[in-house]
Amino acid sequence: MALSILAMTLFTALSGASTIVSLSSLLDDPESYQSELVRVSGIISNHRIRRWGARKCFQSFTVRDGTGSIRVLHRANCTGAKNSLRNRDLVTLEGRFEWTPGKPAVIKAQTILAKVAPSAQ
Repeated sequence: MALSILAMTLFTALSGASTIVSLSSLLDDPESYQSELVRVSGIISNHRIRRWGARKCFQSFTVRDGTGSIRVLHRANCTGAKNSLRNRDLVTLEGRFEWTPGKPAVIKAQTILAKVAPSAQ
């Protein structure tokens, strides 16, 4: 646990992010964050890559930060998508928070600000 906290602190410093929002904050008050650009950090799970056209892919995954979890969608170039993100990576990302009453919230990631692979944690 201490190693995870140290990694998250280092991760936040490296990303230059001044305001990382906890996932519980997003999920507890989704109306306040609707369509807002947010920064979150957490561990990736359920990573999948899907094709969208000839050269575009999107990655879908879950991010968990110890306070909650949320689904993330991220567009990527198919040639680099397989190596860009993986399960158990610690990431900091920036994206648009989207929520519709009665449906799960999602973050549409615009930028992956930082990534630490499991072997480096």
